[in-house]
Amino acid sequence: MKAASPAARRGMVLLELIVALTIFACVAFGLVLALDAGMTAATERNQVDAAVRGLQNQLALIHATRIDALDQDLPVGPDGLQYHLNIQPEQLQDQNKQPLTGIYRVTIQVRWKDGSRAEERSVTQLFYQP
Repeated sequence: MKAASPAARRGMVLLELIVALTIFACVAFGLVLALDAGMTAATERNQVDAAVRGLQNQLALIHATRIDALDQDLPVGPDGLQYHLNIQPEQLQDQNKQPLTGIYRVTIQVRWKDGSRAEERSVTQLFYQP
């Protein structure tokens, strides 16, 4: 068996190093892409979570106040979420076909911008106020 010359061995080591660096660069690039996608998903999830918490807070505020029919935009909060409140009397009847008073359908919508996309969530609830 013939041994490889030192110059040929040095060339082979250089080729192995280039292949190893190429593989490392591809793996590192894939990890950076995965990390970026994870951060984007986490940011979107945090925005939706803030919007849902805001909707819950708005419902709690409505529970604590006197309800009257209205349709209005609420002030924009410091987080940039725009809320819209719609309260309408609900026309319901009991078993005897008598109208039930003091029942309102409350709908709260929240809108925000996610980059260039407009996002929206809403919640609807019936409230009884004697």
